[in-house]
Amino acid sequence: MSNIAVAKKSAPKMARSIVSSHGCISEARSEARSEKSTQISRQRGNKKKAVKVGGVNTKLIPFANFYQTDPIEKIKMVRDGISSRYVSTISDSMGITKDALFKVLNFPKSTIDKKIVANQSLPIEQGERLMGLVKLVGQVEVMVCESGNPEGFNAAKWVAAWIDKPSPALGGEKPSAYLDTVSGQEMISDLLSKMQSGAYA
Repeated sequence: MSNIAVAKKSAPKMARSIVSSHGCISEARSEARSEKSTQISRQRGNKKKAVKVGGVNTKLIPFANFYQTDPIEKIKMVRDGISSRYVSTISDSMGITKDALFKVLNFPKSTIDKKIVANQSLPIEQGERLMGLVKLVGQVEVMVCESGNPEGFNAAKWVAAWIDKPSPALGGEKPSAYLDTVSGQEMISDLLSKMQSGAYA
């Protein structure tokens, strides 16, 4: 059976797993969607202020804000330089070790450790991969918000656990195996979208 066929068969179950894992099912009524739209509008109103992470600023970005940021702004942020110390910020948020994050994103440990000590920015390609992971967490955060009941859900830790589990949609491979390239991250983002809708192209 092909990977796509396996993915189609397992899609409905996966579509429910994100929200059911913290006790809610995606059955939001129009009132909940209206409230969610208001929340997202507020986030968008603050996003330019919230997503500044270049240079030495290592404050955690609201994941959903970054996910909803205009692509041009995302590119500018990466080009301006993502602090290497943001690696520790993200790993702490996800509840994983820095070394585990190095492995997922295929970062050279010794090189990044030296940059962290010197408080230097990541090279563009590494900054892009790190922020790609931030974007995936933000995507999940928004998805759960759209379910109508995000209370008590930790998107960063959910993603950390999910990417380390074999996925039927990937032929039994772990999503983490694809996060070391931008193309792979886009594929995982697409998988998350299909999990939400239960529909595969």
